[in-house]
Formats: sequence, C-alpha cells, structure tokens
Amino acid sequence: MTHKTTRLYLPSIIAALMAGSAHAATENAAWDFNFHGYVNAHAVFADCDDSGAVVAGNALLCTGEDATSVSNGYSPASFQFSASTQREGFDITAMLAVEPGTTDNSAFNGNGDNRAYRAFFTVGNAEMGTLKVGRDYGVFGIDVVLEDMALGGVGAPAAIRSPLNTTLGAAGYGYVFADRLSQITYSRQLGDNFQADIGIFQPLDPVSFGGNGYVGDSGSERPGIHGRLRYNHDKGYISSTFYSQDVATPSGDYTARGIDVTAALQLGDTRLAASAFDGQGFGYYGLLVDGADINGTPRDTSGWFTQVTHMMGATKFGFNYGVSKVDLAGVDTQIQVEQQTKASLGVYHTLWSMFTVSGELSRMEAESHANESIENTAFSVGLALSF
Repeated sequence: MTHKTTRLYLPSIIAALMAGSAHAATENAAWDFNFHGYVNAHAVFADCDDSGAVVAGNALLCTGEDATSVSNGYSPASFQFSASTQREGFDITAMLAVEPGTTDNSAFNGNGDNRAYRAFFTVGNAEMGTLKVGRDYGVFGIDVVLEDMALGGVGAPAAIRSPLNTTLGAAGYGYVFADRLSQITYSRQLGDNFQADIGIFQPLDPVSFGGNGYVGDSGSERPGIHGRLRYNHDKGYISSTFYSQDVATPSGDYTARGIDVTAALQLGDTRLAASAFDGQGFGYYGLLVDGADINGTPRDTSGWFTQVTHMMGATKFGFNYGVSKVDLAGVDTQIQVEQQTKASLGVYHTLWSMFTVSGELSRMEAESHANESIENTAFSVGLALSF
C-alpha cells in the first residue's frame, strides 16, 4: 500500500475504529477488568557434590565446583489480566496469565523461555457448577503445590548453573508438579463441604530431565482424564486427585496414572500439611518427566511430603520434608535413582502486604539403587513484589 493510499483510507479506518469502540463499550459495560502481577528474584548459593558418585536420572543437582545463580524462585514472574461479568445468572471470567520468569544466562537474551502462560475462561454458577476451558494448572497435585511454602521462595534449585523458568520447590521430593494443561474441566460444589472436579486434557508427550528417560509422542489417541474430590472444613481440608493418560511407545502402549491424598490443618497461627502420591509411568519431578526408561517401559513411583508453618505477625517460619521413590524398570541399571529427599527451612517476611523478603536453607539428596548418593546444600535470599 502506498503512502497516498494510506492517507485516503486513514479517515475511514479511524471512523470504523471509533464506531467499533463505542459498540464495544456498550456491549462490555458490565465487564470488570483486573490486572495482577508478581515479580521475584533470588540469589541462590549451592554447595555441590564432589564425591564422584553417579546417580542416573538426577540431572538437576549440581556436581563439582560450587555454583550460584540469580534466578526466579518456585513461582514464576507473572502478569495476569482478567475480565469478568454476569449473564442471565451465570458468572463468566476470562484470564490470560503470562509467566515468563526472570531467568536467563545467555548473552543478548538468546536463550529466554517466554512460552509459559495460562489462558482460559470459566462459566457457571453455584447451582449448575463451573466449566473451565483453556490452558491452566491441572487438577492432579494442585493442592499440595499450593501448600508448599517455597511458592514464596526457592525450595530445590533446578539446574543451578543454567536455571530453568522456575525452581522445583519440593516437586520431585515428595510430590509431582501439577503442570499447565490444555483442558475442559467441570467443577461442582456438593453440599456444604464437598467439591468435585472432573475433566479431560490434551495428553502430554514424555520428556526427560535425567537423560535416561523415554522421549517421544504420546500418540494422543484419546484425551487424558483428571479429577479431584475435596472435603473442606473449618480448619482445613482433605483432598484426593487422580491423573490418567495413554502413552504410545515403540515397546508398547501403557497408561500413565497417578493418585494422591493431601490434607491441611490450621491450628491458630500454625498450619500443618501432608501429602502422599503413588503412580505408574507418569514421572517423579513433573507429569511425564522421566516416567519410563529409554525404551518406554513405565517406572513405578511414590512419595510423601510434610510441612509445618507458623505465622508471627507478618513473618512466616516453615519447615518441610519430602521423599520420592523410583522403582527400576526395563533396561534401568542399579545406578538409576531410587530415592530423592529434601529438607527445607524457610522464613518469609511481608512488608506493606505486597513486598516479601525470604530466606531458605535446603538439603537435597539423590540415592541410587547401588547405594551411591549425590548431596547438595542450597541457601537463598530473595525479594518479591506482588500487586
């Protein structure tokens, strides 16, 4: 289009935009728009393992010289835009959350990962229940993730020399991370205390952190299924979630499955939380991460996580401990990881209800079936702003 043509069309374009804006304002007069954000960075110092031990499948703990990073914590930097309204007795909300994190150690910003996001809408009411459509955190494991005190800090660093979008918290050390799933999920309140969720999601393709797990296309022959039943009471809740999807591999198809139980109890300023999971072929860090050997034979996994936190004014103190166990499968050898454990102490102080200063000390260990182990100790100091 020439400059002359642009000038000829410009008045009509502006008029159309103004008319469209007026029409949109009329249609959207009842919409409420909101914006929220969270930005954080943590200085992490790790005492790496120098024993020379080999634990296959555990690529995220460091070995050799000690390491440091200035990186994102367990919660990613996030900017959330939402719009909500009511139509004929139904509550409607749409949300876009861009969660790129703040970590990049490649010069000229050449290695940034800005693909982390959530985008979904919900529609429903108290009588009919609520339908969620789009990409959001999955149902499986979401309650224990939200309980982890490391959401305000770091927990277990992830590949500290080349940090990931976020750290691990206690994922891989007592529970499996929920992940962001493309889903259609229905939720319904059952009476005064029970809540149920059931839905389908796009099956995930297996990936490997440790380098000795199956990587490939899941096949997507049918959607995955996830669900939750949760009982809420005055002092907390107890919930159980499940995950199931089919995985196609060269050695045969299998069903990746997982189930967990999580409970939380509030006693004055003290909160207790505990969780346990069991699964087959669905991983031990995140969903479908190292869930099978290199030929696609599924690995059995299990674990448990416990935590206590206490509030003193605007300061939270906490301790948690988690264990994940991995059975041998297929062509796995004795150097394969058998157990991962983590213990963390943390303190989190909030100023002006929006600015948090945190400090954590964590001890991580990965032990192989051959009884060799890799140990890391990590200390972090972080700053976060929520708005």
